[in-house]
Amino acid sequence: MSRITRFAAIAGLPFAALSVCIAAPHPTGAVAGAQANPAEQRLLDADTNGDQRISLAEYLAAAEARFKTIDQQQKGKIDAADLASSPGATARIDHRAESIIARLDTAGNGYVTRDEYLAAAQGRFARIDVDADGKLTADELAGSHRHAKPDGAHGDHSQSRFEKLDSNHDGVVTREEFMAAASEKFAKLDAAGDGKVTAEDIETSPKTQERALHVAERFISRMDANADGTVTREEFLAAAKARFAKMDRNGDGYLDADEAQAGRWSGHGHAAGPG
Repeated sequence: MSRITRFAAIAGLPFAALSVCIAAPHPTGAVAGAQANPAEQRLLDADTNGDQRISLAEYLAAAEARFKTIDQQQKGKIDAADLASSPGATARIDHRAESIIARLDTAGNGYVTRDEYLAAAQGRFARIDVDADGKLTADELAGSHRHAKPDGAHGDHSQSRFEKLDSNHDGVVTREEFMAAASEKFAKLDAAGDGKVTAEDIETSPKTQERALHVAERFISRMDANADGTVTREEFLAAAKARFAKMDRNGDGYLDADEAQAGRWSGHGHAAGPG
């Protein structure tokens, strides 16, 4: 299976979204003796001297290690394709796709049927339709997104999606339009045409590949200081250093759990950065 097609594994679902996370240490205040989640484990791995905080040197060391895992061809620079096919991105997308299937698979048989998929879409429509009039406005659809972006990018995406759902262009999305779109999505994901969608179907869908590259390009562009389409080791570490400075609110040269949480490095995968 091509790793790049896994990068945005849930892009084809009408009720989920994914932001890729390429970040290294995610300090979350891991408790000694407790089983660490992946984010906490990154803290433990980056905190090489065991003082429950991360210095700039430790942070940059973790960032450099992360760069090396992305630069699998050892070119000394990375592009969107490298990022999309990195082991970290692959593992995250695999996990997310499997989680989506597990949540929708009410029968517990390892795949999602058309009925299960449409039942989930029906439930989502009901949650978005706050006034219960059987129609969605653009504002209702936009308000359904939990992780709004301050730069307006998320709003643009919501408007574009609304226009696609509003098939007769009358300014509202009816339940019928919403469910028709969900049915079409399922058909596209059901590559085998057997009425079942698996995690692999989600990971390898054409829409996933398209979204994968788009998301990867966004993150590369943020770190690409000379705008040549690639990120060198130096650019990657410079971006990591800048992010560390923003997160280190008290300026003491260390990141503690509170600063990490405030920096949205809480282990949920919605904040991405080079560190």
